[in-house]
Amino acid sequence: MNNPAVTRLLRWLTAYETLVVFISGFGLFFLPDLLRTLWPWELAPFNTRLMGTIYLASVIPAGILTWKAKWSPARVIVPMIFIFTFIVLLVSILYFERFNTANPTTIVWFVLYIGIPANALYHLWLYRDWQPAESAPTPSFLRNILLLQIVIFGGYGIGLLLLPGFFSGFWPWRIDDFHGRMYSVGSITPAVGSLLLLRQGSSLEFIALGLTEIIGGIFPILGLLIVNNSVQSVQWGAAGTWLWLILFLILGICGMLMLQHAQKIRSVHKIQ
Repeated sequence: MNNPAVTRLLRWLTAYETLVVFISGFGLFFLPDLLRTLWPWELAPFNTRLMGTIYLASVIPAGILTWKAKWSPARVIVPMIFIFTFIVLLVSILYFERFNTANPTTIVWFVLYIGIPANALYHLWLYRDWQPAESAPTPSFLRNILLLQIVIFGGYGIGLLLLPGFFSGFWPWRIDDFHGRMYSVGSITPAVGSLLLLRQGSSLEFIALGLTEIIGGIFPILGLLIVNNSVQSVQWGAAGTWLWLILFLILGICGMLMLQHAQKIRSVHKIQ
């Protein structure tokens, strides 16, 4: 199958989404004191950095889809966008009392998180019969890595969504149920991307997943170090802290393996 272009609606709404998540992610991670005052609900220091990380990681797939507005990489990115925004919408409705209704950003939040998943769902239906484009079969070794990601991160993300208190109990800081469920998208979204690449994928699709995982794996650790430098509250001797660190390191390493495979696909295509 050739690689047809996606609709202008998908491209330009994703472009707007890219801008919003970049401003949110950059601000929360690098300018937390400024962005916290604009955020629709109250954020503590550790939560601010982690929320910023989730949005910085989201910039990658959204930006790639805006730049290369074709079925590959939309085949993988649009489902990732849908699952991310749909879960956030459900959690936002469930915990509506946490939102500052006097803050105009609350209205913007719900407009975005209703419009973006609706747009993604519409395009998933529109392209439901399209086959993968510019794809190469996924080798067995990488398929095992993808399966591992599906099991570990998909399972953990679902755990956070359903039982946030239990599955966040080992974290270096205390997480309430609202934030635990919000953070589930950071694990479920890459698991969805992994599932879609299990059989085959293009170089750009693996790049999108790989960069998302690298940022999603490395920046939480950086954020933890930055915040703890001020508050000095992380118990470095606790097994839970190291489990948390290892979980994000695994995500970052998996992302590097995705990029390595993307380079192999590009090399093969050049030879051909």
